[in-house]
Amino acid sequence: MVTAIYFLIYNLLVYPLAFAVFHIYALFNRKFRRGIAGRYRSFRRVKAFLRSLGPEKPEIFLLHCASMGEFEHARPLLRALKAQRPESRTVVMFFSPSGYENVKSAPGVDLFIYAPFDWWWPVRRLFRALRPRALLIAKYDVWPNQLWMARSLKIPALLLNATLQKTSGRLHPALRWFQRTLYRRLTRILTISETDRDNYLRLARAEAVIAVGDTKYDQVISRAEESRATLPLPSAVCQGKRIFVAGSTWPEDETHLLPALRQLHRSYGDLLTIICPHEPTPAHLAQLSDALLPLRGCRLSQLDHYRGEPVIVIDRIGILANLYALARAAYVGGSFKQNIHNVLEPAVYGIPVLFGPVNRNSHEAQLLKAAGGGLEVHSEAEIRTALEKIFSEEDYRRQTGEAARQLVEAHRGATARTVEEILKRLE
Repeated sequence: MVTAIYFLIYNLLVYPLAFAVFHIYALFNRKFRRGIAGRYRSFRRVKAFLRSLGPEKPEIFLLHCASMGEFEHARPLLRALKAQRPESRTVVMFFSPSGYENVKSAPGVDLFIYAPFDWWWPVRRLFRALRPRALLIAKYDVWPNQLWMARSLKIPALLLNATLQKTSGRLHPALRWFQRTLYRRLTRILTISETDRDNYLRLARAEAVIAVGDTKYDQVISRAEESRATLPLPSAVCQGKRIFVAGSTWPEDETHLLPALRQLHRSYGDLLTIICPHEPTPAHLAQLSDALLPLRGCRLSQLDHYRGEPVIVIDRIGILANLYALARAAYVGGSFKQNIHNVLEPAVYGIPVLFGPVNRNSHEAQLLKAAGGGLEVHSEAEIRTALEKIFSEEDYRRQTGEAARQLVEAHRGATARTVEEILKRLE
C-alpha cells in the first residue's frame, strides 16, 4: 500500500514537474539538450536491435550507468559475464551524455542507449521490449520506476559496486522511508566493503546486502596490462625525462598545482609535466595555457611540432589511465573541488599518488592514505614539498609507490565474486 502511494505521488506529481524542469533547462544548457534529444531517439535504436536478433531472442542483460566512470569500472564484469554466457546480449544505458557520447564500443556490449525518462510509461515500454534477464545498476544511480518495473515484471535487479557513506542524503530521516521502499525492491546489493554493507543495512533487507569488493580494481589492473604494451606518447618525447602526470584537474586544483610546478621546473631540468584536464574545453585549455606561464606548454594535438616544452597539455579524453604508465608520480584532480577522481588508475603502476583534501567520497583514497601509498596535500607548499621528496629520494619514491601497487593487488577478484552472485540470482 505504501509503495503504491509513493508510486502515484512520484509519477503524477514529482516526475512530471522534474520532466518539465529538465526540458526548460535544456533550452539553456547544450549538454542537457543533447541528453533530452537522445532519449527521444533511443527506442528506435532498441527496436532495430531487437529486429537484428531474429525470432529466437537470446537472454539480455541490461546495465544502467550514470556516466562514463561507472561504465569503466564495470568493463571487467561485462567481459566476464559474456564469457560465462556467450550467447547472451548486453545493453548499456547511460544517464549522462558524457557517458553515452564517449563510449562507442566495448567488448561484451551489444547496444548503447540513453536511459529512458524515469516516468512509468517509457520505463515500462523499454523493459517489456527487452525483457532483460537481469537489471544491473552500477554503483549508486538508482531510479524509482526502474526498480518498480523490474519488480512488476519479475526481473532480478542488482546494485553493483555499491557504496554508501554515513553522511549520505539517502539516510536522512526525511528521505529514509521513501529510500527503503526502493532499496528493498533490489534483489541484491553488492557492496565494495563491509562498511558500506553496514550502511546499506539501514535501507535494505540484511539477506540482500553482500560485500564482494569493487570491480574497479580488476579494471585498472586489466587496463595497466594493456597500457604497458602501447604507450600513449612517442618514446622520443619521454626518453630521459622525469615524468609527472596531473590527471582530471579542475581550475581549483590548478590554482595550487601550477605555482608548485613552476618552482619544481626550476630545480629539475629533466622534469616533464603532463596535465590532463577533466574537461578539456577550449575555454579551460586557454585558461590553463595562460596560467602555466612562464612555462612553455605543448598540446597533445600539436605534438608533431614538439620542441622540448616542459609541459604537455592533453586536449582529448580517454587516455589518462594510459598516461599514468609513464609517470614517476601522479596527482589526481577533483580533490580541491568537490569529489576526487579515480586514484587507482595511477596506483596500479606502483607510483606515489598525490591528492587534495576533498577525498572523503573515495573509499580507495582512504585506503591509499592508510597504506602509505597516497599523500594528501592542502596547499601549493605541501605539493612542492611532497614532490621534492619524491624526486630527490628514490628509495622513498619506490616504497611509497610499492605500497600503492600492493593495495590494488590485494583487492583484485571482485569481478568473479560479482558474476557469481548475478548467476545465482538467475537460477
